Amino acid sequence: MNLWHWHPSVVLGLAALSAGYLLLTRRRAHPRQIVAFFGGVAALAAALLGPIAEWAEHVALSAHMLQHLILTLVVPPLWLAGTPAGLLRPLLRLRGGHAAGRILTHPGVALALPALVLGAWHRPVFFEAALRIEAVHILEHLTLLGTGLLAWWPIAGPLPEWPRPAPPARLLYLFLSTIPMMAVATPITLGEGILYPFYAQVAAAWPLSPRADQELAGVIMWVIGPIGYVIAGTVVFFRWASLEEADTGPVVAPGSR
Repeated sequence: MNLWHWHPSVVLGLAALSAGYLLLTRRRAHPRQIVAFFGGVAALAAALLGPIAEWAEHVALSAHMLQHLILTLVVPPLWLAGTPAGLLRPLLRLRGGHAAGRILTHPGVALALPALVLGAWHRPVFFEAALRIEAVHILEHLTLLGTGLLAWWPIAGPLPEWPRPAPPARLLYLFLSTIPMMAVATPITLGEGILYPFYAQVAAAWPLSPRADQELAGVIMWVIGPIGYVIAGTVVFFRWASLEEADTGPVVAPGSR
């Protein structure tokens, strides 16, 4: 089996995205932002061009689930962390842009809309269509990436005009974000039948049986998905604790100078 999945459209798209980022962020991006953004580009390239993509599109549901986790949990926060606020500020000058952005990045909307998209794409009828029709597959990836950016905005959004909630609310938001992931994973892991017949037809190319591969796919989403949110919650908590400590300042003993 070929381990590299060379889609010219993906290669050209990533190259154009990288060039556009460098052109638009000249002298505006901190080195850490550049590293974060291109870390997201590298993760996306690994998901869409490497062995994961080849296995996902031809032999293994478990590889497809891993690919979706990269698209929703890895690439979006890295891209947001790598985007200077000034790069997005022109959106505020568009007619209705400021109000639309505040609505879309509200935690309730940013939680619900990606959850609906994630759940819809894992319905067998849509999932099978994405496996069999290239245009639908592209749409699936674009919507997962787009709603992933929206889902991570309350945690890593760089634009203060579309504000992030306070740290305690962010921690609650991350906890609630695990629920849609587990809701999608449950029927995949525990379902008695094969949900996606496409993979049953190509079972000979994968060491696991279709049923075992489906269970592994559900476990990947059930376990690895929440781990991503736990890591993000840990970062939020310790940053919040450091800010609280800085605001409190050193404690001076009574009578000391």
